[in-house]
Amino acid sequence: MKIAVVGLYSIKNVGDNVLCYSTIHLLKQMLPKAMIVEIDANPPMETAKKYGRLRAFIARVMIHFQKDLFSYECHTRFRYWYEKTMWKLKAQRYFADKLKGCDAVVFAGGGFLKFRTQGLNYYVEQIISIARQQNALVMMNGVGIEGYDEEDIRCQKLKGMINDSCVKVITTRDDIDILNNNYITNKDILTSRVGDPALWTPDVYDIHRAETVRDIVAVNLIRGNVYKDYGNKLTPLALENLYRHLLRELDSRGIEWVLFSNGMKADNAFGKALLKSMGYQQRDKLVTFSSTEEYMRYLSSVACTFGARLHACIISYAMDVPVVGLIWNDKTRFFSEIIGKRQYFFDENELDVPKMVDAIEQAIKDSHDPQLREGLRELTREYVQKFCDILKAEKKTAREV
Repeated sequence: MKIAVVGLYSIKNVGDNVLCYSTIHLLKQMLPKAMIVEIDANPPMETAKKYGRLRAFIARVMIHFQKDLFSYECHTRFRYWYEKTMWKLKAQRYFADKLKGCDAVVFAGGGFLKFRTQGLNYYVEQIISIARQQNALVMMNGVGIEGYDEEDIRCQKLKGMINDSCVKVITTRDDIDILNNNYITNKDILTSRVGDPALWTPDVYDIHRAETVRDIVAVNLIRGNVYKDYGNKLTPLALENLYRHLLRELDSRGIEWVLFSNGMKADNAFGKALLKSMGYQQRDKLVTFSSTEEYMRYLSSVACTFGARLHACIISYAMDVPVVGLIWNDKTRFFSEIIGKRQYFFDENELDVPKMVDAIEQAIKDSHDPQLREGLRELTREYVQKFCDILKAEKKTAREV
């Protein structure tokens, strides 16, 4: 049996990497003899060139003009066909090659049910279309859902594709009501809200809460324009000032802190500029990691994580580390509500720095509910198992025929 696990392998973001390998970990538990094929949902341009240099060049030119052509709010048919062509030129031949002979395709968590940013909806369309042609079964495992819009062609095309008969299971870490009531029309598809696959990372990497905890708060970085890119009002300058005031408030209360990122270049650059403007030495206040294991081992030992990227929050929670965080889109809000800690997370209308530091101090004294966390993990595992059972039954029927 050959199973393709689709995720963002090449993006330098710990969160995307752990989603891939957590999903692979669960599949190997249930189908130990299966061959796993890793498929990058957003392959680098160098990979695209191997499947046609002219196609890759045209895609690169189209990508260059895309940001100037379309605003966040734009959802015209022209935009849809422009971007669909752009991403098809870049990735279709790669997907077709990697999916040859696969019996199943599993999307490894992350924001695959989204359409306003990043373009993953076009990759989902391509991959499911190829899976259908090859009679491969499809699962979307603990994916994020970032909204729904009856008027947005990107949303409606994505909706049409995920209801294909080859799709058997879709689970979400986010809003199950939007999934069931707005997206799903094929009632044969199994759906559920489950825990994010990254909740399995302590098992995948064999790293758990450290016995000796550092008396330090790890402050997660995020690029300055992320709020604006997701339709919020907070400007890059306002976000920089928020971090500056947060760090000064921690200093005033005698709380030690360090900055860290999930590995993305823009986030690191934001942190370096922030420290320079505040007169801190980068080597003392910005920690970097050479591997996911090093990242997790460090977070496992801190008193609290102040998260900006979702998976800094999820990985900390998975390792029983106290966590406080920023909400800049629905996925972090849903996570905070699912774990029963909404009071420790702050959207752009709640950015009161003293209250945020109060939350950090309170979270350190608080504890996570281990039964709730284990229940979320088990739901993720349960639905991967259900998909594997469907896959095995289909293979058995095919052999008998």
